[in-house]
Amino acid sequence: MGVISPNNLDFQPIPVGNQKLLTKKNTLSPPTMTTHKRGLHYSFRLYLNSKGKRVLGKGGAQILSAIDRLGSISATARELHMSYRFVWNYISRMEERLGKSVLVTHRGGTRHRRSKGGGGAELTRLAKSILKDYTATEGRLKKSLSSASRSSRAAHG
Repeated sequence: MGVISPNNLDFQPIPVGNQKLLTKKNTLSPPTMTTHKRGLHYSFRLYLNSKGKRVLGKGGAQILSAIDRLGSISATARELHMSYRFVWNYISRMEERLGKSVLVTHRGGTRHRRSKGGGGAELTRLAKSILKDYTATEGRLKKSLSSASRSSRAAHG
């Protein structure tokens, strides 16, 4: 399958106010970045899926990263302005969809630990690997889209 570009699509720009919208037509007049207002850029949403279901997105990556850094589900929830229940349910859903654990938790309280204080949580090797891969993929995509935006602006004015 070839690369899709404005040059091989069957669309024509139609002026609407001070912008141009694309409508399907037999004649082609490819849109360029000069038809757009300055300051536009590409963006994306990245999801890790398993068996057709979302396992990890940007919010989940933030949750895993905060748990890894803070060692606590409750501290993560506070820092990210989320409820403890939301974070716990997100992790549970992730584990269900992966069929494997992503956290090792330690029960808190004075009865369960020698030292006073709460419990803790740490990422499993799987969770660390998923987070690392997700973050690296996100970085590569951002770099690629940033480069595409710059070269498109340079080529079109």
